[in-house]
Amino acid sequence: MTPPPQAPAPTRLQAVLFDMDGTLVDTEQLWWDTVADAAAALGHTLAAADQPDVLGRPVEHTARFLARRCGDVPAAPIAAELHREFAERVRTGVVPRPGALALLGALRDEGVPTALVTASPREVAETVVAALEQAGHGGFTVTVTADDTILTKPSPDPYLAACRALRVAPAACVAVEDTPTGVASAEAAGCQVLAVPSVAPIAPAPGRTVLASLEEATPGRLRALVADAPGPRFLVPALTTRRARAGRPFRATVAGLVRAGAQPVTFAASVRPDWLTVHADGSLTGTPVAGTRFVGPPVAGTPFVGTPALGTGAPVTEAPETAVATVTAVDAHGATAHLTVRIPVVPADAPPLDRVRVMSWNLWLGGVPVDDHRDKQLAVLLDADVDAVGLQETAVHAAPELAGALGWFHHAAGENLAVLSRHPITAALGDPGVGFYGAAGARIRLDEHPDGTPHELVLWTAHLNHAPYGPYDACFDGLPEAALVRREEESGRVRQIGEVLAAMAPDLAAADHTPVLLTGDFNAPSHLDWTAGATAPHGGRGPVDWPVSRAVERAGLRDSYREAHPDPVTAPGSTWSPVHPQHEDGSGRPEPQDRIDYVLHAGARLTVLDSTAVATGRNTPWPDVAANDWPSDHAAVVTTYRLS
Repeated sequence: MTPPPQAPAPTRLQAVLFDMDGTLVDTEQLWWDTVADAAAALGHTLAAADQPDVLGRPVEHTARFLARRCGDVPAAPIAAELHREFAERVRTGVVPRPGALALLGALRDEGVPTALVTASPREVAETVVAALEQAGHGGFTVTVTADDTILTKPSPDPYLAACRALRVAPAACVAVEDTPTGVASAEAAGCQVLAVPSVAPIAPAPGRTVLASLEEATPGRLRALVADAPGPRFLVPALTTRRARAGRPFRATVAGLVRAGAQPVTFAASVRPDWLTVHADGSLTGTPVAGTRFVGPPVAGTPFVGTPALGTGAPVTEAPETAVATVTAVDAHGATAHLTVRIPVVPADAPPLDRVRVMSWNLWLGGVPVDDHRDKQLAVLLDADVDAVGLQETAVHAAPELAGALGWFHHAAGENLAVLSRHPITAALGDPGVGFYGAAGARIRLDEHPDGTPHELVLWTAHLNHAPYGPYDACFDGLPEAALVRREEESGRVRQIGEVLAAMAPDLAAADHTPVLLTGDFNAPSHLDWTAGATAPHGGRGPVDWPVSRAVERAGLRDSYREAHPDPVTAPGSTWSPVHPQHEDGSGRPEPQDRIDYVLHAGARLTVLDSTAVATGRNTPWPDVAANDWPSDHAAVVTTYRLS
């Protein structure tokens, strides 16, 4: 009998790494006052919103920030003045933070090495170290300043440099910090973190403890942070990749789906097909060959052919269309997490991909109103098993971060629009500098024909102006149809959709060859919903010939949801809004629920198999949305197509 796996032994605390300003000494206020005086001299009043560019940042960063805020004045003189003035204030006003000297002394008595890791220049750091020595501290084993690394906080470089100098693993160290910038640096390096906020708030998180004062910290508490550090976890238990073709190289990655775990986290496969390699960095590569015998545990409803991986005893069953691997993430403490990866594999001469799932999703200001929004977005995308997504309200960072975590491809335009795809993007379409409203597109290579020619589609995503809003005009103000149509013109949406369709015209002209999709948050209802038989949810209005939906129809685009569900009474498909049952003005009026997000298509090769509006999980109405499972105020639309 194989003995059960043993839990990894607790890791010993090897070092404690201290930030300086605001953590060990009360210089954060001195720095803030220094910057505030410099800003005032330049005509800018420092405010709480400026904290991310002031607290925990090197002098040069803050100087560049002030230079931009104050009319693009030269940054070098500002930096020189900040250096001079802050050093003078430190020499005359540095005070140890409560509990700092006691904690440093206790660590020294127990033989725990300590390091000073600061974004301040060495001149200032040496002044502070001298002040601490005068107060009774015996000094640090290592000191790392802004002068010692090319990149400083929030980059992990300073903490990594300290660990190298101490010859310790970051996962066995605790970093003590007081700012979000410093916390980000320490966590990126793989340290456990004790946060003692000085000015800006810091929330607890896995691997991070927040205390009100260093007076609450002891060596024993720091040891517990390392010994009790959370192990790694995958965001989902199983993952299906895009399909692989025999004889063609395949690549995927799972590293972006791991959370927590003491860094570094490495990856291996306990079970895998013979042709697949799982690399330590979480990438999966290989080239399946005709007749490959796949290795892995049986998947419900999907048996496979294979021989057991060495020592696994994995059973052998029959079904060559799915390869299965069990990927294990192992953190620096030896803790593990497991992910089942399913890889659909087709023969070299198989026809190209004939089904595709497309999503339209407004991310609601990037998702920031909801806690852990990025992880929740990833879980939604994986659960929906989509091939391509048209995104709106990406807040710049969503698309690259989602694509990076998934190992997908993306094209981002402006600050608000993006196309996300599990298949390669071969061309970007539209204006890359589009504003908050407008459209962007991408050409996506779904697969290849057996002869190697590409199998593609074109996906556009659009966002139209939000006000005035037609359902409010109809349901709250009782405007007649003619006035509703006139208000649509006034909103700018009719002009905007015209510009979108003009940009798409070359693609639409070739849609029978390369299918075209338009996704988007149009902020406009459809004439297919506001019919004579569906007046009850629309303030008694109907039919209404909404001009935006008519414009896309005239351009040859068809509404996938209404093709799948022709009756708007039995299948309203509302996407606005899963978190607004009542109007947010506090009047108690019911919020008009309507369908304003779309997946539209053109071309003879697409057939709608199904379409649904999706807003999953447990969700509380606005404004108590922070803990919601669904990280948006819009439902998404997911359509499955047959592609001939």
